[in-house]
Amino acid sequence: MRIDVMPVATEKQIVEIEETANHVWHNYYKDIFSTQQISYMLEKYHSREALKRQMAEGYIYYMLFSDGNFAGYMCYKMYSDHAFISRLYIKPEYRRQGLARKMIERFENVFKNDESGFGHIKKIKLNVERNNSFAINVYEHLGFSKTRAVDNDIGNGFVCKEYIMERKINKEARR
Repeated sequence: MRIDVMPVATEKQIVEIEETANHVWHNYYKDIFSTQQISYMLEKYHSREALKRQMAEGYIYYMLFSDGNFAGYMCYKMYSDHAFISRLYIKPEYRRQGLARKMIERFENVFKNDESGFGHIKKIKLNVERNNSFAINVYEHLGFSKTRAVDNDIGNGFVCKEYIMERKINKEARR
């Protein structure tokens, strides 16, 4: 299996991310969130306008390809001592093939190389919905640990009840 990543830069790619988010959210999150909350979150965080705004605010989107086929995407933002993964979505037909692991490892390898300019990054953080046991299990399997529970008011009367999870960068591998 050949894995490739490509930065999102074109309108066509943004549309593809938006369409994938709509598919994933309506099919996967229907048991976690109400239809109204899914619609609200898609508009607020995954619409073309939201994606463009996030990119202007420093969020970096990458498309993931498996053997040349669009399989998912990841979004992250850099902070002074950590990288925050805002999104990591794998299309249903590509799940359970190790793609999330490969994406995280590839992402982490950038921080292991001091010459990359990101050698100061010590950990990777992300938030995951507390009712999303599948994603929690995946992230724990990938070496992430829950550090605390938070309730995030996202507006319009909706609250996301999440765990903050983090994974320390293996310092031994930086040598």
